[in-house]
Amino acid sequence: MARAVGILLAAGSATRMGENKMWISIGGKSVIERAMSAFDEAGCLSETVIVTTSEDEARVEQAAQLCLSMPYRIVIGGEQRQDSVANALSAIGNADVVAIHDGARCFVQPGVISECVRKASETGAAAAGIRTTDTIKQVDGDMIQMTLDRNSLVNIQTPQAFSFELIKRAHSRAEKDGFIGTDECSLVERLGEKIAFVQADAHNIKITTPEDIAIGRHIDGEKIRVGSGYDVHRLVKGRRLVLGGETIPYKKGLLGHSDADVLLHSIMDAMFGAAANRDIGHHFPGIDEFKDASSLNLLARTVDIIESDGFTVSSIDATVVMERPKLSPYIDNMRVNIARTVGIDVSCVSVKATTTEGLGWQGKGKGVSASAVVTVIG
Repeated sequence: MARAVGILLAAGSATRMGENKMWISIGGKSVIERAMSAFDEAGCLSETVIVTTSEDEARVEQAAQLCLSMPYRIVIGGEQRQDSVANALSAIGNADVVAIHDGARCFVQPGVISECVRKASETGAAAAGIRTTDTIKQVDGDMIQMTLDRNSLVNIQTPQAFSFELIKRAHSRAEKDGFIGTDECSLVERLGEKIAFVQADAHNIKITTPEDIAIGRHIDGEKIRVGSGYDVHRLVKGRRLVLGGETIPYKKGLLGHSDADVLLHSIMDAMFGAAANRDIGHHFPGIDEFKDASSLNLLARTVDIIESDGFTVSSIDATVVMERPKLSPYIDNMRVNIARTVGIDVSCVSVKATTTEGLGWQGKGKGVSASAVVTVIG
């Protein structure tokens, strides 16, 4: 049986996404974890070489330990895609077939990977793609010149699999000629070699834009759920005033079993509500374990709980109601504390403060209330 080694490319820039697309969560799994799992389930690979950046090396190691049952190694990518593949090829000791795949194509079917490997073992080269269904025109500038025969056109994707000797030779020739191709097929074609076509499916999309994330979540069957939370604590002397993980100078603090961070408690209750998993009192009852506990720590534990239920926090919108002190100088730090603890961008966290203009128990300074709405994806 041919020894096949997979190369998973995850070292590209994320300039179009504004963040590293490899770590975007879809259905509770990151893009790169999904691609790794597909490699592992293909059943035809003896080893995987993962190409990443030096900044992400430790994180990729953790993901590989979770997703790969086969041996693997991690190499650092080069300046361009072609350089990254060359680095991976250099790390392979021996192989009959090499299957190269873009980590951003995280919905690839394991059967497509194995079929590319099988055909490459027989013919020397194979690439996955889909047949073109649109009418394709050739243009000169902005003028249409002719209609191409779409029956002979395909959109080539990855994986692309080759005999180890062939792809090494193709890279060597490209380096010698100073040629930069858009994919490995273009390098092999320069040698005059034929490449077998393997039919993929419409789900083999590449996560490149925010629209692709939405499509990916639809493919995965993700659903958006919303939870609301509400909490109240009394203001008393002799206690620290802690809101959103910030200690705020004031003559009174909030009374409670933990640090009584009413803002974080409302957010936690909203998370549990979105996940339909009881409430904060159920998970963190008034026992010694939680006496004077930091609510930031409890928030982190809440995230772990709802993630184990298959949910990922998408956005948080919370409001604190208290007469004084004014909270505006502390709002930005609260947002940062919450975002960092939950593991989302600070732009996805809204914290607002308002008063009752002297009305009721809040207006008289007897207590503080907070409400929150949390959106999760699961």
